[in-house]
Amino acid sequence: MYDAYYNFATLPFENTPDPRFFYASEQHREALAAIEYTIRMRKGIVLVTGNIGSGKTTVGRTMLGRCSSDATIVQLVHGHTTGTELIAHVLRALEVKTRGSDDHARLLERLETYLREQADSSRPVVLFIDEAQTLSIEALEELRLISNFDTNTTKLLQLVLVGQPELREQISSPQLSALRQRIVMAKQLRPLGIQDTVGYIAHRLKAASKNPKQVGVSFSGDAIATMYDATQGIPRLINVVCDNCLLLGFVKEQKRITPAMVRQVLDDMVPSFGDTEAVQPQAPRLSLAG
Repeated sequence: MYDAYYNFATLPFENTPDPRFFYASEQHREALAAIEYTIRMRKGIVLVTGNIGSGKTTVGRTMLGRCSSDATIVQLVHGHTTGTELIAHVLRALEVKTRGSDDHARLLERLETYLREQADSSRPVVLFIDEAQTLSIEALEELRLISNFDTNTTKLLQLVLVGQPELREQISSPQLSALRQRIVMAKQLRPLGIQDTVGYIAHRLKAASKNPKQVGVSFSGDAIATMYDATQGIPRLINVVCDNCLLLGFVKEQKRITPAMVRQVLDDMVPSFGDTEAVQPQAPRLSLAG
């Protein structure tokens, strides 16, 4: 709707994990580097966790874009309750033939046979699991079993586990201590700081613009500070507020987003704000929008 007004090629603040909008803050660069290193060096298991909206899925999708041409990647985006379900899903994704009579042990044998056949290949086999906190304890234990597949020199299967902070709690439980010991890299994503929030917004505006050298809209420093107080640096909430601010700027025919416009958006999104004399950091703010 407002894309033509601001000369955008695409909308800049959609809440989708589009690698084009990956913002390389220090912590996001470190998470991406940890995943790539684990895959390319065939180290085994890497863990990336973060709160809802912290950008962990975007990190994962960026990794897929960078590594998909050099690796065989199986994506799991929903939880499994049993190890047999998980292994059967992986085999289907790898197009390994199975039989209806195959029991759990036979499925594991088929997977190990496939992985050993691929061992001399230059393409590592990667199991990428998003929202891994939805996996059952049994399914997580199954990951530990298949992580044992290796040769004398390398791991046959690389695992990337991406999930919310409760995934760390699950893996910290005594019954998963063996899995925990096999994690070679772990990164926790936290909300952006104020400077990274400034950089994040500028990056997305530039990435979306038809002419990146001449972006058609800007946010004042005070507007970003007001927004930061409300969102506390959570990328998903920043996207929601920025998108609404751009729509408001379009309606008002303004290409400079001001603190007053940000406050108007915040008041409209959460009616309980009411008093906008000062926007103070409050945890419940934007809970409805999120």
